[in-house]
Amino acid sequence: MSIEYEIITDKKLVLAKGAGVITGIDVIRHLDALAADSRYKAPMKKLVDYRSIDSISISMKEAYSIAQKKISLAGTFNGERCAFVSPEDITYGSSRVHQALVYGAGLNTAVFRRIEDALEWLDVTLDMDLNNG
Repeated sequence: MSIEYEIITDKKLVLAKGAGVITGIDVIRHLDALAADSRYKAPMKKLVDYRSIDSISISMKEAYSIAQKKISLAGTFNGERCAFVSPEDITYGSSRVHQALVYGAGLNTAVFRRIEDALEWLDVTLDMDLNNG
């Protein structure tokens, strides 16, 4: 369905949240929008929250395309630390595939089941309530 995001500039943090069924096109559109956003100033931290999505519908071909897109934007996303919060097995597995596909491209990505662990890895504290997915 969609991935919406906000940028918290004083924390150099992107909060991205998925809703509904996430497709490969949704991810590509999100990456393009973020890369074009003038508020994105590398290096940034990124929290991708998949706690409340219904499912992920991304084929392996699309997963490779997403990884290639992210690698092609590595200059824009230089130094980014990206944490996925994926508590369900299917979203966790898909996020781990992405992590493996971008490994070695200078894109520091990790996958977590709990938001608290992701925030700790990112070394970020947030005042807002993110516990409700």
